[in-house]
Amino acid sequence: MKILRLFLLGLAMVFPVTVLAADSLLPLRVLYIGQRPDEFEPLLKAHFAKVASIARDRFKPAQAQDFDVVLLDWPQSGGMRGAWLDGSPLGKRDEWNKPTVLLGSAGLNLAVSWKLHGGSGCTCLAPVAYAIRQHEIFNSPLPVDVNATTNIPTPEPFVHELKTDTISVLPLVDNITNYHTVINSYRRGWSSHYYEFADLPEVEVFSGGINEQTPRSAAFWRQGNLLHFGFEQSPSEMNTAGRAMLVNAIAYISRFTEDRPIDLSPSVFGPEKIAISRNRVKNYFANYPRELTNVFTAETLAGFDWHNATNAKAWFESARPWLHPNAKTLLELDAEAKTLGVVFDSPEFFPKTIAALRDEKTRPAAEILLARYAPADTAGITGFDAWEKWWQQNSPYVFYSELGNYRWYVDPLAKRRGIPTRDLRGPLRADVHQ
Repeated sequence: MKILRLFLLGLAMVFPVTVLAADSLLPLRVLYIGQRPDEFEPLLKAHFAKVASIARDRFKPAQAQDFDVVLLDWPQSGGMRGAWLDGSPLGKRDEWNKPTVLLGSAGLNLAVSWKLHGGSGCTCLAPVAYAIRQHEIFNSPLPVDVNATTNIPTPEPFVHELKTDTISVLPLVDNITNYHTVINSYRRGWSSHYYEFADLPEVEVFSGGINEQTPRSAAFWRQGNLLHFGFEQSPSEMNTAGRAMLVNAIAYISRFTEDRPIDLSPSVFGPEKIAISRNRVKNYFANYPRELTNVFTAETLAGFDWHNATNAKAWFESARPWLHPNAKTLLELDAEAKTLGVVFDSPEFFPKTIAALRDEKTRPAAEILLARYAPADTAGITGFDAWEKWWQQNSPYVFYSELGNYRWYVDPLAKRRGIPTRDLRGPLRADVHQ
């Protein structure tokens, strides 16, 4: 008994967060995968009923079967080989069903390997949370006072967007002496540029963080059964707030065994070329004009004065509804969509395009558009009646994803539950057990 008391006292000294009594540990079985078990196990064992660790290079997906939550610690290797091209240590995306916390750059590595969101951003995240949302993940099992923030001078990379002198932040490590150089004082985490997929049904963002690019990046967020904890620090380095956020992240994601990432989003860091989103194209006219030849087809560039930023932006705004990637991922005008007057990312896309199947004159263009933008598993559907039936069955559950290859997808969780995808968001996507 004396040894047990000394052990608990030692935990309290190393991790000065609330240490639960043995009979009140959270009834979760947690598996840490990585090379830092000594830095994570003390905190995990102080809060969860069962904890085990295994080196990343020794892990096999079947070993996660007896656990409720997996923590993946997968730092960047400095090259594509091993980190991305050789596959994920978790195996195949379609076969992985465990709620998982992605620590630091694991969010980047898995995103590239599995074509998830999170594959665009920067390795430039400091252990300082910013733009914290009001969300239940901060309430339990360990309360995090999201209002106990510190006002700091607005970081230089944020000034042009925020135009404020100060911002409120929540430091996740103690004794920060200089917030201007804090990124250089700690191991850099992974900051995800989320703003182009924040409205997708299976995504929710809890906070951003200080980084070297934009205030619109996410540090702490969820996609399906994967929770991104972008901060690179281990519990032994974090303060009370940081450790509580990690414990809460594990408890929160444990409730998402049914949800999954949905669309396929190739990363800019991956081996295949991807089409740039139209949101990002706007910045190229003023900031990266030389890159426009790698964005648009030659025929499209010949159609407007792209050397003049003002004229180019005006053309872009008028042409934007019809711009889409060709087979080589370069943007061009969608002739079929423009001819039919159908905006392919509009809620009216399916009703208008399916209606066009009735007319012999518009049917060929409509068939091309449905093949181009409808969910990939609709490839075998032909004719007005079949498409009309499909639309009646799926209309409440479809959504468009620009980063997901300019395509529409069906939300499988919403369809399974019979709840429109617009109404099934955030915590409502947690497990429902009858």
